[in-house]
Amino acid sequence: EIDHMAQLFKMAIKYKQQHNMTAQFLIEPKPREPTKHQYDYDAQTTMCFLQTYNLQDHFKLNIEPNHTTLAGHDFEHDIIIASQYGMLGS
Repeated sequence: EIDHMAQLFKMAIKYKQQHNMTAQFLIEPKPREPTKHQYDYDAQTTMCFLQTYNLQDHFKLNIEPNHTTLAGHDFEHDIIIASQYGMLGS
C-alpha cells in the first residue's frame, strides 16, 4: 500500500510538471487515519516516507495542532521538526 501511495504522489508530480504548475504540494500528518499502513503518523514519519521515495523536493508538511497531539506530541514538536529540515509548508 505504501508503494502505491508513493506512486500516486509521483503521478501527481508528473502531472504538475507536464502542465507547468507552480503550486506547492502539502501533506498533513494524521495519526490513526487510517489505522494501518501509516506513512503520515507525524512529521518525522512523513519526512521519512518522502525521503525513502525521493519525494522530499516536491512536498512540504501542513502541520495541524490536533493531529500533532493525537500523535502524542506537543504541537510545537512537529513545527520544530518540519522547520529544522526545511519541510514546513503551513
